[in-house]
Amino acid sequence: MNLWDAPTSELQEAARELNSRLHSGVVTYVVNRNANFTNICNVGCTFCGFQRKASDSDAYIHTPGQIVQRLEQTPWITEVCLQGGIHPGLSFDYYLDLVRQIKLRFPEIHIHAFSPMEIEAMHQSSKLSHRSILIQLQEAGLDSIPGTAAEILVDEVRRRVSGNKLSSQTWEDIIRCAHGLGIPSTCTVMYGHIETWDHIRQHFERLKNIQSDTGGFTELVPLAFIPYKNRLGKVLGTAEKNQPLDFQQFEARSLHIAERLYPLARLYFDSLIPNLQTSWVKLGLQLASQSLHWGCNDFGGTLYEESITRESGGQHGECLTPQQIEQAILSAGFQPLQRHTLYSHQTRSQGFSFTLS
Repeated sequence: MNLWDAPTSELQEAARELNSRLHSGVVTYVVNRNANFTNICNVGCTFCGFQRKASDSDAYIHTPGQIVQRLEQTPWITEVCLQGGIHPGLSFDYYLDLVRQIKLRFPEIHIHAFSPMEIEAMHQSSKLSHRSILIQLQEAGLDSIPGTAAEILVDEVRRRVSGNKLSSQTWEDIIRCAHGLGIPSTCTVMYGHIETWDHIRQHFERLKNIQSDTGGFTELVPLAFIPYKNRLGKVLGTAEKNQPLDFQQFEARSLHIAERLYPLARLYFDSLIPNLQTSWVKLGLQLASQSLHWGCNDFGGTLYEESITRESGGQHGECLTPQQIEQAILSAGFQPLQRHTLYSHQTRSQGFSFTLS
């Protein structure tokens, strides 16, 4: 089968069969949470609604101690994902202290933090090498890094949607450095904006080459572009219809891409990247459940606190309980299984409840 030319229905059927052989009907999820440490950012990505200027009334920087206090609201999580803007005033010592304080208070929690863009910003401010930065973060308690800031690893696209961001080659260099130090990462692709299928093909080829060399990617996470409250969404809406994109119309467009992209990803990477994660916060619970029939074997995490998608106008919420995730997986005809970040499996969730202030 020529994957890039095959009908979507054939891709979906082949992806279902392959996914069944690889994962035997099991769909995993992780009990995790996001923790945003600052929304101040000087990069200016057109697709982002989260970023703020330091002078904005709702701009913030949280101290490491404040982040620890947030985590104390959900002490049962197995992973924390640290997310923040690229704040030019934060020193490398801030990031080290953040990781150290979390690991000291919660030694069993997996710290998943700092995309290649953040590592590059630390390099620019500290003048330390990427390798030195990663080693020091690892020694402080960093366990893995997110493969975000990838968007599309084709520079002609990157220049248009995030012109101030690191280049595709720098992203790859940092990821390879992390993998070489034994720091695994996710990998991502952002779809549904200005990219073409050929751009996605080039992006996939780059990820495949890295994984063939390093084996350091734990999963692939396709991320739908959310257009409602950012500059890129306004530009696309004006160019296409002379008005902002309509929610229902965009949902239909996102579905059309997702129903082909997910099975393509499953078949293209096969067992090389064995885990393909859906994104309920981007797609919504119904479509995320449907994507389990297109090759996805992981439902992502509970999140508990999600600001990046919400600030761009995402309308699918910030949190799911383990029980909601398990019910969605069961309703789709699969067996739920709680996992750790690096896909070591646990038993079913303990049925805990939670509240957030």
